[in-house]
Amino acid sequence: MKHGAWLRALRQGILRWSASTRTRTVAGVDVEWFAPRAPILFCSGATPGPFYHSHPHDPSEFDHLPFDMSSQARANIATIEDIIDAVSTAPLPFALPSDLERKETLFVNWVSRNGEGFEANAAATADAFAEAGLEDRVLGVFEVGGNVSDRRFLLETFAMLGLVGSSPDGASCITRVDLTSQFDAVSPDGSIYTVGEKEFFMPYVPGYVVSGEGSLVLFSLTAASGERSAPADGAAQVRLVVEKLQRVLAELGATFDDVVLLWNRCAELDA
Repeated sequence: MKHGAWLRALRQGILRWSASTRTRTVAGVDVEWFAPRAPILFCSGATPGPFYHSHPHDPSEFDHLPFDMSSQARANIATIEDIIDAVSTAPLPFALPSDLERKETLFVNWVSRNGEGFEANAAATADAFAEAGLEDRVLGVFEVGGNVSDRRFLLETFAMLGLVGSSPDGASCITRVDLTSQFDAVSPDGSIYTVGEKEFFMPYVPGYVVSGEGSLVLFSLTAASGERSAPADGAAQVRLVVEKLQRVLAELGATFDDVVLLWNRCAELDA
């Protein structure tokens, strides 16, 4: 899978509620700037099962789930809907419109070739999205090997939604969205969630809303970006990617705190 394809899909979604303003190369990486016309919700993504769960995955937490593709697609759609609902309880610096059109939500699906194979899995996913009336809201469907450590998960779904009709003030703001109805407590640093008697480490949150007059920037990099070659060792590639990411952010006058969406894709997760 070429990263350019999913980069184009994400760009297409951003352009739904933004205008491209400029592009240039930063630290050997092509970067594009966008000026949003409305606040935008970026969801971290959804896999079947409860949103708050153990990391690394504990398979026993998912043993009760149906793992056919139709059920997985419906579960992911439901999770995205929960995240959109949770925006209304987030501490936004502006009021949401009463007629927010959630049918404008845009999706990207990462479909595994495991199970019955990519074609069959993608077809079942498409049928489930059509049943939900969302068949024309999918920006892209991309083939992967294993999506996550539990190989029974054959689908990962990303979504974004412009909060059209909102009237934020001029200040640039990033607002975190949590599914507050699905946990009992969260640690001060926001990484450990308590659900009943269990504590879960969560390396991501349901979503962020970007609002105000700030710019969005979009870029993709690999260990080989701006280089003649890249290390063959996977761990060395990861370290180099993180170093390059930090370098680009620094030259943009930003830090990791300014990142609202990060897609990490491993070419051969099963290798």
